[in-house]
Amino acid sequence: MGLPITTTASISVPAANSFGATVLQPQSDTNNSTGNGSCPFVASTHATDATPQWAPGASAAPLGVLTKLENRTFTGRGFNTIFRPHSTTSPTPLKITPVLPQGFIPDNILQLNITHETQVFAPGLGDVPNRGLMKQQDIDLNGVPYTQTIYDITEPEPKPPVIHFEPGLWMHVPETTIPKLKTSLARMASIPHGTTINAQCFSDPSFSVGAPTIPTVSITPFTINGKNPITFPSQTAKDPGTFRLPQDLDPFVKAQTITQEMINDPNVVLKNANKGKDIVEHTSYSITTQTQAPNFGGGTSNIGFLIGDKQQNLELPSRANANAVKMEAQYWISTVRTKIRLEPWKEGPSTAEPCRHFSPLPIRDGEEVPVFEVRFAIPAAKTVSVTYTQLQYSQNVILDFAQLSWPHVTVGTLVQTSPTVLPASILNQ
Repeated sequence: MGLPITTTASISVPAANSFGATVLQPQSDTNNSTGNGSCPFVASTHATDATPQWAPGASAAPLGVLTKLENRTFTGRGFNTIFRPHSTTSPTPLKITPVLPQGFIPDNILQLNITHETQVFAPGLGDVPNRGLMKQQDIDLNGVPYTQTIYDITEPEPKPPVIHFEPGLWMHVPETTIPKLKTSLARMASIPHGTTINAQCFSDPSFSVGAPTIPTVSITPFTINGKNPITFPSQTAKDPGTFRLPQDLDPFVKAQTITQEMINDPNVVLKNANKGKDIVEHTSYSITTQTQAPNFGGGTSNIGFLIGDKQQNLELPSRANANAVKMEAQYWISTVRTKIRLEPWKEGPSTAEPCRHFSPLPIRDGEEVPVFEVRFAIPAAKTVSVTYTQLQYSQNVILDFAQLSWPHVTVGTLVQTSPTVLPASILNQ
């Protein structure tokens, strides 16, 4: 079964964000839109990015690696896996009645989703003051608001369902002495199912030339607070009579859209997405909600329905339904080199047509491609070399229920689809 044509996601993010010295200080009016109609972007000072027409003051606290994300929209595809609780009172309809091996009970369903995703990053917040106590001086954070929307495109649908929506903040936190902590990143997010997360990174982002080396990740459940893996029948792609959605994976296996290799290691999707690309360099970093000493902070918080009293015995009336106890994720931000063909535009920009957009051809069917914007005349067709930003991630949320820890792994490869403005000098190539 091939990949269907997907919808686009439009997510509005406040165009102006500012924090004063106190919460009582009014925000400044920073909306200076020039109303350019079809071209709501202007060239940045680097002439390589298309940025909204508002930006925080030059004196803002640093963003670190987050500068690679702010003011940009990323779109792409991925793969989602989740063992979710199964209710015998309101059971999930299944076309094939599963036959469970001895020792297994119908307490879970493995759901697999081919995904289409958009992440929208707003301008940086500017200085966000945190007050130090006594000998710890005040610090200024800076951050980037974001929204993430993931659609399920496993089956052809006129309107693909949204399976994940997440508003949040990426924050850059400076080094402190009390407590003694390194410069860090923090991702704070809210998930509609009833979980909030605060995940941190206390290691410097790692920069390397060339493509990233992506590790393996397993979705096999294991005993709580233990390392004993328990493989379920639903993890076998060729078996349709299991508690899994979709049950019959044969069409997907033939189309190579869901394979046994992907179930064994969802990160294969990321590795495959990089095949055939000229990746010049990349920056990677990892975050977790469970920081280790000497670091502090982070964690997850769940509504009562999910966490209960944290007990796991199915007979207990106050037990958990799906307690999200931990989240960790790894990110790779890559610079990718490609070629685009600039078609003739002899008349150049005008009031009616202030710009034109060009994109490279996709390497694979259904793959998202970056968008490049020109605001200058093109006297003759020309093929030029350009670079764009690619965002990849692998996230693993651990859900505790029915006395096991269940990995919920989501991966995605997204490219910058907000226009990258090209300088006129590119015609000199």
